Amino acid sequence: MQAWTLKCGGMALCAAGLVACGGGEDEPDSLRSEGAASAPMARLASVAPMVLVTLQPTDLDFPGPERGFYRFATDPSKITATSLLYVAQEGQRLVYTPADLSAYRTRSLPSSYLNKLETGFANLRKQGLKTVLRFAYNYPETEAEYLNAQDATLSRVKSHIQQLQPVLQRNADVIAVMQGGFIGAWGEWHTSSHNLTTPARKAAVRDALLQALPAQRLLQVRYPADLARWYPEPVTLAQWLSSSPPPAARVGLHNDCFLASADDVGTYFAETVAESQALRTYAQKATTVTGAGGETCAPPEPAQARMTCADLLREGAAYHMSYLKRDYYGGFFAQWQAGGCLAEVSRRLGYRVELQTVAHSSTAAHRGTLAWSATLLNQGWARPLNARSLVLSLVDVQGQTTVLPLPGSDLRQAAPGELLRLEGEVALPATLATGTYRVHLGAPDAEASLAANPAYTLRFANADDGVAGVQWLVSQGALALGTTLLVQ
Repeated sequence: MQAWTLKCGGMALCAAGLVACGGGEDEPDSLRSEGAASAPMARLASVAPMVLVTLQPTDLDFPGPERGFYRFATDPSKITATSLLYVAQEGQRLVYTPADLSAYRTRSLPSSYLNKLETGFANLRKQGLKTVLRFAYNYPETEAEYLNAQDATLSRVKSHIQQLQPVLQRNADVIAVMQGGFIGAWGEWHTSSHNLTTPARKAAVRDALLQALPAQRLLQVRYPADLARWYPEPVTLAQWLSSSPPPAARVGLHNDCFLASADDVGTYFAETVAESQALRTYAQKATTVTGAGGETCAPPEPAQARMTCADLLREGAAYHMSYLKRDYYGGFFAQWQAGGCLAEVSRRLGYRVELQTVAHSSTAAHRGTLAWSATLLNQGWARPLNARSLVLSLVDVQGQTTVLPLPGSDLRQAAPGELLRLEGEVALPATLATGTYRVHLGAPDAEASLAANPAYTLRFANADDGVAGVQWLVSQGALALGTTLLVQ
């Protein structure tokens, strides 16, 4: 059937198979002509009219939760109610919090420390931030000191993780991702003073961490070789989106020497060049689903470092980088600043969801259903790190809002660079009165504790349109579509 657009009451209605305004004199000639008879018209009559909004993109750079450049903070037990306000003021929403367990290598974590962690996470929540979290038993001040860095025994590590489990479970809402930590210098899974880098002991720490974290929270480990040994076949999207994801869907990668040498300072270390390249290929496939993050580091041989904008743009996309440390290593940032790509990188790190069209029923019956669809393009390098779905908000004349989560709209389905169409129906609550409602679209945090906080809402990469009434509502964390729904 031919697609067309009709105007009813000044509102454009989508008629590409879903349409509008009734029949009679307003029907296009193509439907009144021969061949367009009773069957097509009967089908159209059973379909509710749909309001279509076509949205425009924007190049505006804005902060988004769980993505982008991140800032180095402090041990989460030391975060105060105002200590990280500068992060949001400077346009970031993510911090790295290195939790220092050096005082507890040989003893249990005291309740005083666990209580301070609770307070620190609460203060992150107050400031609208999330953390890349890592626990370690040492943080050498220089790379020359790391050879003598001390960690703990495997039994002590497992005991500490068990103690931390309730804290991690209660505060998972502000943990964007947890890095493996615990093992070796800086918790980077090398140079362990207690021989924790054997395959069996690494796996034991992995299992303890997966037990401590909620099932939907991602654990990232330092080395692709470990991930490839555990899970030779990279995780599938279906596994990752599952309500009960398998271990393979819960473990990803972080690279703490991104671009710094031929093998990223041991990240892709192997006996042969071919084996190193195989690890790179594996990492690129694995991160297609789970994304990755990390930082640069001081290049051992500057001539081998890949510091140009072309290097960053190519490999940021190839390894699906979700976040990158803004504070380190300065030499890279100087090169990127000079090359003029920092603004683009800031926009591309992680997800960047650009809506193309949104449609919804223009009318609905009381206690009935509302049909909806959205077409979007992820212009970022990675999928969202954590579950995040669309919601429609219906706002009445008094400004009261009814939120309708849209089933099947998890934005982790949006692969970088690919167009995604989502559609479905949602039941209207019995308490929704008849009347006219303004319609907004949002993508709030999946956690109930943060869902109403606009600081944790994903912002769409779309421009305001004063004529159409499209506007990003900062205080609500939602996009006004300039449309209405009549419930009757």
